This record gives sequence, C-alpha cells and structure tokens, in this order.
Amino acid sequence: MKGFGMRLSDSLEKLTKESLTSLIIDLASLRKENKEWLELKLGGNADMPKSLAYFKNKIHSSIFNGRKPNLKEARKAISDFRKILDDKESILDLMIYYVEAGIELGMEYGDMYEQFYTSMETMFIDVVKRLNSTKNPALEDKFKLRLKRIAENATEGWGHKDTLEDWYEMLGKEMTEYE
Repeated sequence: MKGFGMRLSDSLEKLTKESLTSLIIDLASLRKENKEWLELKLGGNADMPKSLAYFKNKIHSSIFNGRKPNLKEARKAISDFRKILDDKESILDLMIYYVEAGIELGMEYGDMYEQFYTSMETMFIDVVKRLNSTKNPALEDKFKLRLKRIAENATEGWGHKDTLEDWYEMLGKEMTEYE
C-alpha cells in the first residue's frame, strides 16, 4: 500500500492546475461525505462555529433518529471532525455534546440499554482524561459546568450516574491517581 501512495503522490504532482481541480471536483461529487469534508477542510478555522454546528447536528440526528440511537454514527462525526480540524477545544466540545445528547435522550425516554451507557461513560472518561492531560485550567473551567450537569442529570441505570460522578470528581487530578 505504501508503494501505491507514492505513485499517487507522484501522479498528483504531475497534474496541471486545471486537471487537479477537475479531479478534486470529481472526487467531491462521488460521495456527499467527500464534498462535506472538502468544504469544511477548505474553510479551516475561520468556519469553526459553522463546522461545530454542522457536526453537532450530525451527532444529534444520529442519537435522536426516531429509532435506536446510532452511537457509531455519532462517534464517527467526532472522528470525522478530528480529521478535518485538529482543534482540542472544539473536539472536547463535540465529545461533551455527544454525552449531553445521550443524557437528554435518557431523560426523555427513560432506562436505556447497557451498551448505550457504556458508550456515554467511555466518552465522558475520555473527556476528563484529555482535560487533565492538557494541564490547562482555563480549558477545564470552560467545560467543568457542562460536565457537572451531565453527572447530575445522568440516570441511575447500570451504575451510570455513579460512574459519571466518580469521573467528574477526577477532573483536575493527576492521571496516576486513577489509572
């Protein structure tokens, strides 16, 4: 596969500007996701609020889809965003939004299934670990209230609330204290 990548790179470098533009447009028209990715990638940090809103909407519609929540698709939205814009604060915002949407769904529809709670807990724990590893008190302060509300509003099912409360208490502590 490495050799293929090298040939692709070499081939792209040989294209004229017009040919390269045409190729990119063709690639974008193959799949909706390609076009979305390209538009957001080209918008960069200047379009951050628009990009965040777009990906929050993808998360929301994956969780509140009228059927069983599509957690895989909601998590993919976060992963896709991370591939486009490597902005720690925005990624944390999306991760927290994922858990907030899950908590909202649980409050609206009642007891959920174990895998659902596990997914919410895993994301919440990842947020706490990421915040702690940044050693950035301002960033922690920015998200602390949202994390607290998540832990407070979590349902009791499958020990979910206890897990989130325990991890919320770990916010701002050294990694070695809980690993």
